[in-house]
Amino acid sequence: MDGVKQSCMVYTDEAPEGVSEAAQKALAPFSVKWSEHPVHGGWPGCLVERAQWAEAFAALKETGGFNMLVDHTAVDYPEREGERFTVLGLLMNLDTQERLMVRTRVPEDEAVATLTHLWASADWAERETYDMFGIPFAGHPDLTRIYMPQDFDGWPLRRDFPMQGHNRFRD
Repeated sequence: MDGVKQSCMVYTDEAPEGVSEAAQKALAPFSVKWSEHPVHGGWPGCLVERAQWAEAFAALKETGGFNMLVDHTAVDYPEREGERFTVLGLLMNLDTQERLMVRTRVPEDEAVATLTHLWASADWAERETYDMFGIPFAGHPDLTRIYMPQDFDGWPLRRDFPMQGHNRFRD
């Protein structure tokens, strides 16, 4: 394959089979690298630059027909130099049942643009990602913790978070 292998994922310039022309056209103005995600039920995906994150989603919603944000989360790669986190959004076109995974990479302590202006469901998903990973979302209307107490120290889904937590309890 003529692609570049990064983090066990192969990225290419060509969209994988099954990506509609509408999706390809919507993402044409952006610097995307395409991939396939066999572990996720064969969802095709793409990697976009963090600066183009919200604009790529807006284009996919407007011209690509992706009208549902299925999920929005992150993955922590503490061993990766520079861009520790991968933030991803799973989209679906309800008319055609086409699915697409859109990913971007984020350095620690840097923000990603919010998607709340495009989908109301992004509100809770971004708050959850912030609460568990500490990734801020620029422009989010209420970026507060939803699971952990407001004064909780740390981000529980980061791979360097202690397995026993910060507090050890005794019987």
